Amino acid sequence: MVNPSFFDPGLSINKDDTVVAVGGNDNCCTLWDISNTGTPVLKYILKHTAAVKAVAFCPWSKSLLATGGGSKDKTLKFWHSPTGTLIKEYKTSSQITSLIWSVNYRQLVVTFGFGDVDNPIVLIVYTYPDLHEILYVKTPTPLRVLSAVHSPDCSSVCVAMNDETIRFYEIWHRSSDIINEYHDRGVYGSDIIEFMEGIHNSYRKKIR
Repeated sequence: MVNPSFFDPGLSINKDDTVVAVGGNDNCCTLWDISNTGTPVLKYILKHTAAVKAVAFCPWSKSLLATGGGSKDKTLKFWHSPTGTLIKEYKTSSQITSLIWSVNYRQLVVTFGFGDVDNPIVLIVYTYPDLHEILYVKTPTPLRVLSAVHSPDCSSVCVAMNDETIRFYEIWHRSSDIINEYHDRGVYGSDIIEFMEGIHNSYRKKIR
């Protein structure tokens, strides 16, 4: 199955192709069980305070979902998708329009629309779970990112802007070292959830 998040930042399917996350103008992201594609079942309603245009399942931690709120919300939220539990939230200065996880690093690209006209930012790259800003792209005049996708080799991000331009930013070095699954404490910020996910004190896996 082709992940629709390659084409629509408001849709994302988890790694097992069993759950789809759908952002909407009702200020919510809904999670649907699509194990049986003929009869999808609503699992959870994840709330923001503005439209949710950006949603993305993490490629290396299959239960981790990120969502981004619109111009009256501006909040980046992280969820444990099997339980619908909010595990972390982070306030930004602008409308969040796209979320793109790195497949090689524990990092997340966030693109922005309406927001801070005095300090216009196109995108920021955050580490996860610490949410440290390690890279950002500014513009001299206020511009909005309408949508974004990553390149086939997952090293660059292509953004569509409201000034009728398409721009390409190389974010990561090209690498074949893909993180298939990350097992270490701190991903979900909860001992109970991490125990459910099989992350224990006795199990450590070295990942850069």
